[in-house]
Amino acid sequence: MKIRFLGKWSSNIVAGERNVSFALDDKIIFDFGPHALESLLESKVDPRKAEVIAITHMHLDHFSGLPELFWYRAIYKAENRLMVLGPKGIKNNTEKLLKLLHTPEEFKVDAEFIEDEDYEFIRHIKANHTIVDNGYRIEYGGKTLFYTGDTAYSKNVVNGSQDVDMLVHEMTYTDNGKKEADFWKHSTYSTTMQVFEESHAKRLVPVHLTVDSDNLVKGLLKSNKMIIYPAGIIDL
Repeated sequence: MKIRFLGKWSSNIVAGERNVSFALDDKIIFDFGPHALESLLESKVDPRKAEVIAITHMHLDHFSGLPELFWYRAIYKAENRLMVLGPKGIKNNTEKLLKLLHTPEEFKVDAEFIEDEDYEFIRHIKANHTIVDNGYRIEYGGKTLFYTGDTAYSKNVVNGSQDVDMLVHEMTYTDNGKKEADFWKHSTYSTTMQVFEESHAKRLVPVHLTVDSDNLVKGLLKSNKMIIYPAGIIDL
């Protein structure tokens, strides 16, 4: 399984970064925020070849790139049908966005939406955020992976990520930002590491980073070989 990171950042965006998104074997993509399409193109990945888009929740930095993807696939005549997974309401909200953006009627959106249901090798598990967030456990290519989306500490996530080969867990804040993390229902370094330890995951990839947590993660790489920085391509 090849994991390509298209972005690793939180909504606290800075120059040179893009919101968290990653692709498995360049065809199964998790979260699709602003500029995820450009990340695909810059990585020489054809967006028309995407087969599944799994959205954890409907905040701007995880969801709002979908209309751009649909426009691209219509303009460049994608031949395959897209499967979109997400929380309840994702079909209706996507259609609203497309309407607000005056999407031409000729742009047929050839996609099937699956809301709050499992799909083949992808199981959805509720995380703990300010809005409904579907974490995903993926069993694919003989490997297992869990992606949290945005979440505070969650026993659901701990149970859902048991013994996975790789845990992709948000780490928005350092422990100095615990107050903000509690308010926004995000994770700190300590809560992320707690989930990592309790789940017995083999490796951890911290995502949804900010300047402070990014610097922390870079420092951790020197002392903890089980932590992997979310950049480029990772072979699982």
